[in-house]
Amino acid sequence: MKNNELALLSVALILLSGRASAAGDTEWLVAPYLWYPGISLNQSSDSGGGGISASNLLEKTDAVGMIRIEAARNKWGFTLDYIYLSLSDEGVFDLPQPFNGTFNLRAELSVSVLEAGGFYRPSGSDSGIDYLFGLRTISTEKTLLVTPQIGGPTQRFDGDADVTDVFLGARYLHRFAGRWDLTIRGDYSFGDSEGTMNLLGSAGFRFNDWFGMNLGYRFTNSEFEDTIGG
Repeated sequence: MKNNELALLSVALILLSGRASAAGDTEWLVAPYLWYPGISLNQSSDSGGGGISASNLLEKTDAVGMIRIEAARNKWGFTLDYIYLSLSDEGVFDLPQPFNGTFNLRAELSVSVLEAGGFYRPSGSDSGIDYLFGLRTISTEKTLLVTPQIGGPTQRFDGDADVTDVFLGARYLHRFAGRWDLTIRGDYSFGDSEGTMNLLGSAGFRFNDWFGMNLGYRFTNSEFEDTIGG
């Protein structure tokens, strides 16, 4: 499969964050959060003069889980972020050679993204600019079921990929009106992928040192190659 592009478009609904100070001046953040995700898988193949081309196959979320953990002391900190998504959908498509006909397609996709890295904050506080660095691993498992409408056996295509990149970026948090804040983040990773761009913007309200809520928008685009069996 060539030029597999995985576009992960997420709208954040709620970010529940717990913050505590322990072990001296070390600051901790544990934030399970909930996203409303939209995802599109654009896949193409070229074999025997024909191929498959499909986009926006996946719209239904089966399972989702995400959490972020951070610890910071003075100007340095550690961050761990994990995202898991399971999606599936189906539809009717007219396919070219070697299929050449109308088929029922069912697509299933699971994606897990793990970020582990550090950050440097020149201000020494959680307000201002943080410079980010670390490793990002993206794991995908894909299944495509192709069934002819006129009858016949279902063909199954499976594929999986594990992509590990180094990411570099920055984020900025601005506090205003006491308990309100605004955060923007951008980073770019490279390595096993042909490039992954990650952008995030959110606005938040902090009820106290232990509890806050954020509403935001996240966009991640990753391009890599893998092989699908069959």
